[in-house]
Amino acid sequence: MRLGRAGEGLLHPAALASVAVLLLNDHWAKRAYPGFATGKLSDFAGLIFTPLLLDAWIELGLRQAGRYRGPSPRRLRALAVLTGLVFALAKTWPPANIAVAWAMGLVRLPLDAGLALALGRGLPALGPVALVRDPSDLLALPSLGLALWVGRRR
Repeated sequence: MRLGRAGEGLLHPAALASVAVLLLNDHWAKRAYPGFATGKLSDFAGLIFTPLLLDAWIELGLRQAGRYRGPSPRRLRALAVLTGLVFALAKTWPPANIAVAWAMGLVRLPLDAGLALALGRGLPALGPVALVRDPSDLLALPSLGLALWVGRRR
């Protein structure tokens, strides 16, 4: 059995496709074709990508510390459960929605700042992302299974 490289789960076609869907849907399709499908598409893609991203960050940290021993299905399962729980709370409970919107704004800030600098714009301010509280988004929770499938394929 081959030892998986740290962070390689993000290179799986399902992970790459989910990033492409997030970018296209959030920056174009939702405006061009507003409706139920575009409203849910990012939820499905985000639930596939998020546990894989968190797992890659942990793997890369372990590698940096000299403690990486290969992919951990158990860790990925725990991250998928955590992702699902935070998502469910953010979509149904106003305090969690606000907290997650601010946390996502903080995580996005370095990316937004890099883009602004590359385009010659001023640096963006820290602020929450737009995160709609919609319990019907819980329909996307089964897509966490695809993240787990990617982990098993490693």
